[in-house]
Amino acid sequence: MVFKVVLIIIIIFMKGGIILASTIRDVAARAGLSVGTVSKYINGKTVKENTRLAIEEAIKELDFHPNNIAKGLRNAKSFSVAILLPMLDSTFCTSMISSIESTLLPLGYSVIVCECHNNAEMELRKTQYLIDRMVDGIVLIPYASDGKQIEMIQKSNIPLILLDQEIQDHATDCIVLDNELAGYESTQRLIDLGHKDIAIITGSPNHYTSNGRLNGYKKAMTNAGLTITDDYIQCGDYCIDGGYEAMMRLCKLQKRPTAIFISNYDMTIGAYLAINYLRLKIPDDISVIGFDNFPLANVVNPPLSFAEQPTNVMGTEAGKLLYRRICGDYSDYPKTIMHKPTMHYKESIRQLT
Repeated sequence: MVFKVVLIIIIIFMKGGIILASTIRDVAARAGLSVGTVSKYINGKTVKENTRLAIEEAIKELDFHPNNIAKGLRNAKSFSVAILLPMLDSTFCTSMISSIESTLLPLGYSVIVCECHNNAEMELRKTQYLIDRMVDGIVLIPYASDGKQIEMIQKSNIPLILLDQEIQDHATDCIVLDNELAGYESTQRLIDLGHKDIAIITGSPNHYTSNGRLNGYKKAMTNAGLTITDDYIQCGDYCIDGGYEAMMRLCKLQKRPTAIFISNYDMTIGAYLAINYLRLKIPDDISVIGFDNFPLANVVNPPLSFAEQPTNVMGTEAGKLLYRRICGDYSDYPKTIMHKPTMHYKESIRQLT
């Protein structure tokens, strides 16, 4: 008798609309497609582009959440993907995480975020952990450049997208910025303004992005016939403290540079703190070009000049490309997407008279 009462209550709740979770039939009706077509898409099969867009729009509007446990049992998938990165407190990395998540969550994938704390051995351990968890795909912002983590992932047949750098002799999908162009255009702008004593704060010497930006700096200086001074090349290790210390070293030189290119956002924060501590004025005492369009660029006085990389676009592309690989579409593999920087020149730089 009690069982019948409970069953009647459940039926009343369902018919009364209190259980509001959308079903695959609701998605099909909203998209104007058959249940079979929607099911095919949800289970990772390839559908036409206009069909995919219609289904994704319907899923978003209905807040539909597929039963990933049941799907995983049928298809041997975990419906989880991973982002493995050097440090979570990097502004660049957190921006990427947000874009990747917002792309993959509506497609039914949960996102696991792992950091290796700028440690190559830890990166390999975290890579093995993700392989053991049988994630369906990995977006890797590499720390080590020897490619060992890539070999591990590829041997496990897990789809992989490299973000922010290419690893030599390891063919895989990657989405990167033209770092050399960013360094070149930033330095060239300072040269055009009459500066000759131009410094750079760069990242780790063996890092892909810092090498590219440093090469761009050197190319612009060489093309202009200017001397490249070793003391004007300072490593800030892509962190706030490193940027602060590098700026302090530059300002203690007997011949202080009149302009500087800081090749990372976090180092730019540190450099600004050092300049403020030394009571120097921008751009009267030193012209500054930073990197990335994050909050600092819009709140400091004077407004910061910077080279911008499209982090949101790159993260979204990584999510979409990873999903295609998970679905078995390797028609354009390996694919490299290289973005050009957007330059923003503001009041933090001046003409040298």
